[in-house]
Amino acid sequence: DMSNMRERNFKRLWLGTLTFASLFWVCAAAVSAEGKDPTKETVLIGVKESGGLIIRLEIEPAQAMFMVMQGTWMEMKPEAGEIHHFEVKPEDPASKTRLSYAVVKFRAVNQNSRKIVEKELHPMWGGSGLHYGANGVLPGDGPYVATVTV
Repeated sequence: DMSNMRERNFKRLWLGTLTFASLFWVCAAAVSAEGKDPTKETVLIGVKESGGLIIRLEIEPAQAMFMVMQGTWMEMKPEAGEIHHFEVKPEDPASKTRLSYAVVKFRAVNQNSRKIVEKELHPMWGGSGLHYGANGVLPGDGPYVATVTV
């Protein structure tokens, strides 16, 4: 069953390396999705502090995204086959203000197949306010090691 396979994948998802402002930080603990399915609801993968920022990584169902293109806010709907929305929320811990004008990248490596998923996350506005995101898919079975670069 595809739903059970996705649930197992995210229960075993490893948040391995986060890269922030050229600083490397390695997390050796598994992050459990606690039985949640990111194709049906938001799953918090992890929150880490590094380089003077708090970074939150979430994966949720693919969705229409509102982003600035050619000087105006435009809606982009998920493409065929995109089932996940990768979302990163970098913020200043003192003011709780989200970091704007950043370059944010997401990379995930399947630890069984070595398949790599890479996305540049775009600044956008949604239900959680300013964040960086992109739609995509984490295919196959097995845990992933995720890298976020801000």
